[in-house]
Amino acid sequence: MTQTGNVLGALDSGLDKKPDRLSDQRLDISFDQGLTSKMMQRIRPKSENRPEKIHALTSLRFFAALLVVFYHTLWTAIPSLTHASILGRMLSLGFLSVSFFFLLSGYILGAVYLRGERPVRKSSFYAARFARIYPLFFLTLVVDTPTLLTERIAHYGWHSAVIKTTVTFFANIVMLQAWIPNLRGIDNPNWSLSVETIFYLLFPFIGIWIWKLSGRKVWIVATTIWVASQLFTYLAAPHLPTAVIELNPLIHLPTFALGIFVARWQSIHREHRKSAANESREVALALLFALIGIVAVVHWFPHLSIDTLGNGMMVPIFACLIWAFSANRILPAKILSAKWMVVLGEASFGLYLIHIPAYHLFEALQWQKIPALYPVYLGASIGLSVVSFYWIETPSRKWILNRLQARSKETMEVASDAQ
Repeated sequence: MTQTGNVLGALDSGLDKKPDRLSDQRLDISFDQGLTSKMMQRIRPKSENRPEKIHALTSLRFFAALLVVFYHTLWTAIPSLTHASILGRMLSLGFLSVSFFFLLSGYILGAVYLRGERPVRKSSFYAARFARIYPLFFLTLVVDTPTLLTERIAHYGWHSAVIKTTVTFFANIVMLQAWIPNLRGIDNPNWSLSVETIFYLLFPFIGIWIWKLSGRKVWIVATTIWVASQLFTYLAAPHLPTAVIELNPLIHLPTFALGIFVARWQSIHREHRKSAANESREVALALLFALIGIVAVVHWFPHLSIDTLGNGMMVPIFACLIWAFSANRILPAKILSAKWMVVLGEASFGLYLIHIPAYHLFEALQWQKIPALYPVYLGASIGLSVVSFYWIETPSRKWILNRLQARSKETMEVASDAQ
């Protein structure tokens, strides 16, 4: 924008000069307008290629992360809670938030990096992704390691515990925990970052291929990928270890890819939309379908396959949610766009990584056995996530990008949505 401002400033200053003759004035204005148009085309991307503000989706991330927190911790706070109750069923589906994150990640990265159909600058993209996720990931890894070490000392003795924990720690550093489930144990939710790492590595290649598709091909290829992934999971689950079905990055890759497909289809659809009224109807239908789908899944959860649920079965429902809340006109999106809710959404990555180390601290103090203290735990986790966003994640991201001399297309809000 600085470069654009300088060019426009120079052109405006040229127009301010009074010409000697009227014909010269007309010539100067015509020339300047043509020059401005050509240079603006080169300097500034077309407006339709700019990603729209995604405040509602940012806020939606907070509620998805909060569901993960409840999924991991609320059972202890409410001992009477059963899986048969409606609340119990909803909590039991907390693992689906991770599938939502994978789909949203593909959607956001596609919308930000692929508009205009230009190749993704791999070095800048990889630097931006590393700078966003790694600092807090490493910090929570260090903070939570003593918990695993203490547990292993009690089980294996000091010498074996140190060796095993050291191996686990360094395996996590290089993001192997989703590939080799036995290497998990430190801040367990971070397995999804091991999966996301593969997504990021492949995105510049599969993303540009998906974005070249148009028309019916987008629907046909996306539907084929979704159906094939569901069939594979359903048929392979009985023959593979549960941990492999739950964690393996390649099994989750279709969900991420389908997020890019959603962004691509939305981009095509908006180019041919006839009116805002059509958009309102589409958004209402998408939101209605998503709500009906969620209610149906909660109701029939005991009869559904957990393997397929956690590996992309919810993609049509989540895609409708993303479609609906990416439109800023609807009332729910406006509510979720409140500034304080956007802040919580930006801090949701921190909440996702921080809530387990924080819970381990409560367990060490034996406070988890006191239900009245659960709001203290929850408030502390949310508060720490906000502090982390402003004083750890944002400064470290800027520092890394400056050190690597990398320019990122991602605003901090977009970067927060893309994990």
